Amino acid sequence: MHSRPLLVSLSFAVVAALAGCADQRSPNEPSRLASANHDAHGGADVGFTDGWQNGKTVAFFYTKQFFCSDGPPSGAPSGCEVGADGTADPRPGPIPVLYVMTPTGFRPAESTLQCPTIGNCIDHPSTIDLSRVFGPGFANVPLPAHSHIIDSDLSESQANGGQAGWWEINVIGVSSPAVWDQIVAGKSLATVRALQAKGVGITSDILSNAYLFFGVRPKT
Repeated sequence: MHSRPLLVSLSFAVVAALAGCADQRSPNEPSRLASANHDAHGGADVGFTDGWQNGKTVAFFYTKQFFCSDGPPSGAPSGCEVGADGTADPRPGPIPVLYVMTPTGFRPAESTLQCPTIGNCIDHPSTIDLSRVFGPGFANVPLPAHSHIIDSDLSESQANGGQAGWWEINVIGVSSPAVWDQIVAGKSLATVRALQAKGVGITSDILSNAYLFFGVRPKT
């Protein structure tokens, strides 16, 4: 259960982000080479973002568009919903989890955001429904700026056999700059779990009906 003050702070953060950051250009936008390869990947852009895993920064290589389950119903054009699990997966079998770390009520250093531009990150949905978290006024908002963490447990994070594949999105809100800095320093799900256990400045996992498709590569 998430505390009411933290949810309220996130709602104000979304509004502030829309007003102040919507015109920023993302460093993760696809290159001309990626655009040239567009048709080879079912209409999806091809490119990278960073992610964190087991204390290290890794590279996520995207080759397919996002997937959002038809259920639960979403008020966003993307069909993506935060606050409820999807009713169908993009494929059978176990799917690893991508934890989307979302700062709320403050804007951290740009260098700590792997998708820094509101509503624009490669092969992510540009809009999302947050009404199950904040109410009807948040049924269609741009995707917030965020960073990514995947599990260091090989039985989970490598459920795609080391190949590119689908990852289910869980959202974690962070309302404390000090907590955010600890996550940036730790770069691991273990760090996140330790901070969640303290119950200050961070939410528990929030389910969604959204999935991203990428492979994990060493950061060079």
